Amino acid sequence: MERTGLDMDRRRRLVITADDFGYDPATNDLVLALIRGGFVTSTTVLAVSEELHPRQLALLQHLADAGLCTIGLHFATTSDRNRSGWRPLSEQGRALTEADGRLPTGGTTAERRATSRIIGAELAAQYSRLDEYGLRPTRLDSHSGTLYGLRAHSDQNKPLREGIRFAAEHDLALRMPRSVRLVVGPITPPQISRPHAAAVESADHHGVRLPAEMATNPFPYPFIRGYRSLLAYYLRLLPKLPAGTTEIFLHPGSDSPASRHRFGGSWIKRIWEARMLRDPIWRAALKTQNIELVTTW
Repeated sequence: MERTGLDMDRRRRLVITADDFGYDPATNDLVLALIRGGFVTSTTVLAVSEELHPRQLALLQHLADAGLCTIGLHFATTSDRNRSGWRPLSEQGRALTEADGRLPTGGTTAERRATSRIIGAELAAQYSRLDEYGLRPTRLDSHSGTLYGLRAHSDQNKPLREGIRFAAEHDLALRMPRSVRLVVGPITPPQISRPHAAAVESADHHGVRLPAEMATNPFPYPFIRGYRSLLAYYLRLLPKLPAGTTEIFLHPGSDSPASRHRFGGSWIKRIWEARMLRDPIWRAALKTQNIELVTTW
C-alpha cells in the first residue's frame, strides 16, 4: 500500500550519535566499529584533539561516503577535567585560554570570555582543520554546550547567533532541537523558552536544519546506579520520541585498561554506553517502537 503524506509525517526517525571522535585512539576504533555495525549513525569530531590519526579519519570519511553515517564538527571552547587540555586553533581563540594556553575546563568561564568575533574565528579554524584532514562535516554541534551561550551571557543567543550564521554559510545542520521537552521537561522556564524560540526562528530564517528533539543521559557516573539503570533510562526515552527526526547522542568509550587508567572512574559511563548500543534489548526496543534509524535530520 502506498504511504500517504500524513503517514510519512508520522514516522519516527532517530539519529544515534557517538560524540567525541578524537578523544583517544581506542575509542576512535570503537566508534568506527559501531558505525560499521549499524549501532550508531553519526559521529562528531573534536577538531582540537591531538588524537586524530590519518588512518582512522580516512576510514571515517569512507564510511560516511558509503552512507553509513554523517560527520559533525564537535565545536569546542572547553577542555575536559579528566585529561590534558586542548588548545584553540585560531589566534583569536587564545583569548579563551588559561595561563597554560589551553582551553578552560569550565563552560561558564569559556562563555564569559567569548565574543562573536572569537566564536566566529574559532568556528572557521576548527572547520578548516577537519577539511585539512579530508573530512566533510555536514552538521555542527557543541562540546559541553558552550555554543548555546546559556551559562554566562545576558544576551543568551550571542554565541548561538554566530553558530547559526556559520551553519547557514556552510550548509550545516545544527544540533538544536525544535522542542526541548526531552531535555528540559514538560515545563520550560522563560529564561530558556524565550531565547530558544528566538534561536529556532533564526535558524528557520537562515535555512538551517534542526532536529525535532534531542536527548541524552545527563547524569554523571556517580549518580547512575549501574549499567541496567543506564539502559532503563534510554529505553524509557523511546516511547517519548515524537514524529519527525530526533537525535540521541552518547559518548561511547573503549573498555581498555589504558583508557580506565588515563581517564578515571567517570570513564565507566562511556563503557556502559558502548555496551548499551550493542545490547540486544536496546536493539529489540528500537524495532518494537518502530523507530527508523537515519543518519541526519
